[in-house]
Amino acid sequence: MTEAKAQMPVTLEAALRLDCHADALDILIRFHDREIDQALIESLHTHDIPADLPDLFFSEAAQVAAQGLRDALNALGPAPDEQRIGALAAEYADIFLTHSYRASPNGSVWLTEDHLERQMPMFEVREWYEHYGISVPNWRIRADDHIVHELQFLVHLLRAATESTLLDAGRFLDVHVLPWIPEFAKKSAAYTTEPLYAALMALTSAALEELRCDLEEITGKERVVRLLEPPQAERQPEEPQAYVPGISESW
Repeated sequence: MTEAKAQMPVTLEAALRLDCHADALDILIRFHDREIDQALIESLHTHDIPADLPDLFFSEAAQVAAQGLRDALNALGPAPDEQRIGALAAEYADIFLTHSYRASPNGSVWLTEDHLERQMPMFEVREWYEHYGISVPNWRIRADDHIVHELQFLVHLLRAATESTLLDAGRFLDVHVLPWIPEFAKKSAAYTTEPLYAALMALTSAALEELRCDLEEITGKERVVRLLEPPQAERQPEEPQAYVPGISESW
């Protein structure tokens, strides 16, 4: 990571574009962070977020993915019943909490040979946070390299919008985000029964790819993405198993 020092901010045009990336990530973070509830749905529709979502993106792939999430939210409507909210909450648990789909939301599981949580990649991520005076609330409950924390850190770097923070954002994407989050999203989307979560995963991957392309253009620094070890893309996907408390394995 770069050393912190006084620098001129990037151009106004680039800063406005980066604000769009940060705003988009903030929306996606909310969906990854916790279950969808009635308050979220009402807020999204009250502020016309579904309709405006595609306007936060620039590439065709990201705009198409954003339209998919918009359509899923519109299909859900502004006032889904309790049964529908409950089904979405159960799906959130399957993806993020109970390991039903064997797709961890933590980087260490993807980036280490033994596929375990809270390994060296998590401590590497923690060093990035500490460099910027940031720490997670409780790493034993939610690891430093959880998707939510990593996306929040990217937002922090984008909001600062200096030469050093944008170089660091690109490097952080290369080393700690792009190596595994697209694979997590792809696997989760393949198994989820909820169109909304399938759309969320597609948009998350597209948004990160678009962001990295923009950072390459703005900073002039080409990407060098860390490879999975071993490459998860070459492994045969496992069939999802229903989670049984006390019997099924955890992460």
